[in-house]
Amino acid sequence: MRIETLPIEQLKTNGWNPNEMDDYIYKSLVESIRKHGVLQPILVRSDLTIIKGEKRWRAAGEAGLNEIVCVIVESSQEEAKLLTVSLGHLRGHTNEELLASLLEELSTHFSLEEIALQSGYQADELDNLLQGLPVNTDIDPTVVEDDFDVQRALDEIKDPETRYGDVWQLGRHLLMCGDATNRADVQRLMGEARAALVVTDPPYNVAFKSDSVRLAADGRDTIMNDDMPAEQFKEFLNAVFGSYAAVMDATAAIYVFHPSSYQREFEDAMNEAGIVVRTQCIWVKNAFTFGFAQYKYKHEPVFYAHFKGKSPAWYGDRKQTTVWKAGLPVEPPEPESIWEVSRGDVTKYVHPTQKPLELIAIPIRNSSKRGDIIVDLFGGSGSTLMTCEQTERDCRTMELDPIFCDVIKKRYLEATGIEPVLLFRAESAA
Repeated sequence: MRIETLPIEQLKTNGWNPNEMDDYIYKSLVESIRKHGVLQPILVRSDLTIIKGEKRWRAAGEAGLNEIVCVIVESSQEEAKLLTVSLGHLRGHTNEELLASLLEELSTHFSLEEIALQSGYQADELDNLLQGLPVNTDIDPTVVEDDFDVQRALDEIKDPETRYGDVWQLGRHLLMCGDATNRADVQRLMGEARAALVVTDPPYNVAFKSDSVRLAADGRDTIMNDDMPAEQFKEFLNAVFGSYAAVMDATAAIYVFHPSSYQREFEDAMNEAGIVVRTQCIWVKNAFTFGFAQYKYKHEPVFYAHFKGKSPAWYGDRKQTTVWKAGLPVEPPEPESIWEVSRGDVTKYVHPTQKPLELIAIPIRNSSKRGDIIVDLFGGSGSTLMTCEQTERDCRTMELDPIFCDVIKKRYLEATGIEPVLLFRAESAA
């Protein structure tokens, strides 16, 4: 910390100050500075952004001063914002909507308890301010299961129409047969577009098997890239999340279904790409996973994450609790960290990790709005794309297996009546 007298014109506003001053008080401040000068230094960052004292700075300029005494501190932008909240609370006159927006951003970097401790607010005061923020009132359409028979679709596909490298247009959506770890493939799918949200279900490296007789006959009843040595799987995950980070908007959220046994590997790879986990949600299934474990798995964890240092876009209700139940008669609906969604008719779930549409709708509703681009580089049987269709989002999805690309096309055609259109085919695949 140091004290310097600086030219008024060199200082700059912060753009986040929620503190207010009535006109008559401001005019009195200008007159006081005209007569007596600035009696209290203002607080600024080393880049000369004002942390506290913006009204004194403006009044000093209006009073005809050219310089002002400043206390210069070294702080991150987040620490500076927290100081603004703290010092503003002591003065007691704030724009509550601006303050709540600032608090919401700070909650990405600090816990509510840390903000309360350093700002002088009580935790319940902060919670009330956050509850008062406006929420998205545009009600999304109801999502219903399409009851698509994946087994029948697989039986009908003798020789897949799709070739590696293909890009297909399915109404408002794009499907590419490509590799999620290949930046060139991802670039071809995305072009200049950016993902407002990512919902992804990468291979778990646990050698899941499908019940499909058709896939078993071809020796394709396991997920591609789902049984790798540890070091290879680490490299795979690093490449996957590197691909996602390259196409995500700065405020995009990313929801990652993952296995408990590889939770650390998933999180390490996300961190390597500059993505941090904000919380972990839980999908509670209506049937346990068969196997020899003493405790049968009847749940699946989902990371809710975003870029480090950025606040993810949020369109859901802010009345969050530790339990998230969806698809159950809960009034009013409140986002929680446990999602209880029926898996539906499990006899029709042929892709080993296929998810119900209502489950995929939870992150889509909370972290995107109509018209947004949703990205899923592991298309599977097309659940993310079909959920985007029903919720009026644009899906960009990729699938490595040409057979399942054909399944996705069949599923979309059956639901909408719209024929998929081939946009691009590599010469080598023609």
